[in-house]
Amino acid sequence: MRAGKQVRKDDICPACLAETHHLTDWEYSGLDASIFNYTAKWHSCNNCGLVYVANIDDETLAQFYANECSYFENDHFDITSPANVAKYQHYFDFISKAGLENTPITDIGCGRGGFLQWLNKKGWQANVIGVDVDIKSMPDNSPKQNSDDSQISFQTGGALSLPFAVNSQSLLTYFHVLEHIHDLDSVLSNAHTVLMNQGHILIEVPDAENYTQQPVGTAFWMGIREHIYHYSAQSLSNALNRHGFEIVSCQRATLPTPEFEYPSLMILAKKTEHPSPTVFEPIGNIANYVTSSKLALQEQAETLITLAKQNSQLTIWGISTHLFSLLPKLTGIDYRLCDASKQKQQSHYQQQLILDPREIEPEAVLVIAPYLHAEKIENAALSLGWRPQSIHLLH
Repeated sequence: MRAGKQVRKDDICPACLAETHHLTDWEYSGLDASIFNYTAKWHSCNNCGLVYVANIDDETLAQFYANECSYFENDHFDITSPANVAKYQHYFDFISKAGLENTPITDIGCGRGGFLQWLNKKGWQANVIGVDVDIKSMPDNSPKQNSDDSQISFQTGGALSLPFAVNSQSLLTYFHVLEHIHDLDSVLSNAHTVLMNQGHILIEVPDAENYTQQPVGTAFWMGIREHIYHYSAQSLSNALNRHGFEIVSCQRATLPTPEFEYPSLMILAKKTEHPSPTVFEPIGNIANYVTSSKLALQEQAETLITLAKQNSQLTIWGISTHLFSLLPKLTGIDYRLCDASKQKQQSHYQQQLILDPREIEPEAVLVIAPYLHAEKIENAALSLGWRPQSIHLLH
């Protein structure tokens, strides 16, 4: 940062406090009066590699989780699925390898509480607590005991204001939380306050430096609108160091979900008075991924615009997260939107009602938008009379 230069708060890296630069604008959209009907201003830090949205705040994001989000209905979060159980085993192995087996755990952003319930049934010999702002997702919050008299309980609370006393917690876990929160300083300050001395914090986020190894589909990772931070290992390490945490271990892995595999970055850190910094060699350029994703998305849009102009009618099936980045680019053409979800059929996209696929004549071209359920939707489309040569899948 140059001497005498005034830098706006939005231009200061939330992780390392270096000056950042505006990387690109990304136009998102959503159904009805979604908070994501806006243009995100993505910033990039050349010092630590963090890429983040500068023009959104946690109060706005809270409206999404309260009014739009349906995580609690999503099979992706099925706590009994073999993929998620395998992931819980991975978490267990990582914690145990660090010498923290049977340590009391407080899981922030616990969702349905799958990991804690799995630990409790496995015989974890310590109390575990799940905390989440989404009461629709959480299990019954009455304490339950396993055979070793260890309790599992759940309570309402958020990462920005933890409901615990000072120096009271042993191990805080944040699995896929920090990419959703803008005020990183408050999250880590809260964690430092409630952790006892030499207590630990375990953070997992998508490994943004490895997005190209698990692309899923065009601009997939940028299409997740609520992911407002894309972390490098160095950016997460810097943020932890600034708040009194020393890195204990870091692990990169490819982990399963019921729908796809994702690149995982896990960092374990310890609360200490004088943390030593840790240096990570960058393994990928997140800013380059963002700009290349934007170009690929534009090419995808141009393909659909050409299809629409060559045919009398364009129908898009599947109101997927990715589609909310693509639709703003489909200018100058007419299209119909449909989805099998009854909830989405009660919604509008820019005054256009989302239709029931069964009510649409199977004519001209059908575009199947979701990357993750394309085969299932294609089979449904064929059963409704769409011709195979009329179906176009997004990749």
